[in-house]
Amino acid sequence: MAPISVTLAPRDPPAAVVALVGEHDAYSAGRLDSELGVLLDEGRRVVVDLRDAEFIDSTTLSALLRARQRAEKSTLGFALVLAGHEFTQVHQLLDLTGLGSAFAIFPTLDDALSAARSGRHSGSVRSAA
Repeated sequence: MAPISVTLAPRDPPAAVVALVGEHDAYSAGRLDSELGVLLDEGRRVVVDLRDAEFIDSTTLSALLRARQRAEKSTLGFALVLAGHEFTQVHQLLDLTGLGSAFAIFPTLDDALSAARSGRHSGSVRSAA
């Protein structure tokens, strides 16, 4: 199974960073869905770090979208980290599906954490580095 790591960022308000590494498909999407659900149930703002994700499929994208919608309903921030200096398969999937603007996307972890802590959950902000 592709690695999914969860790191808690204790500053106030608390946030969690969920890093996806490698390839993520239907096999790992259930675990991702569960991890994100637990964090949101705990009232944490969430940042999903996709800088080391080589591939995500539609089931992984669906899990991210469900979590973003859940964060919005709970008035919690939800942001993605996606490097802006290179065009990856993750960029391509977000562009092809038109879902890039459904997420708050930042090129750095610090920017994404700041946005999530302030309650942001949508509106693509990608910028080239």
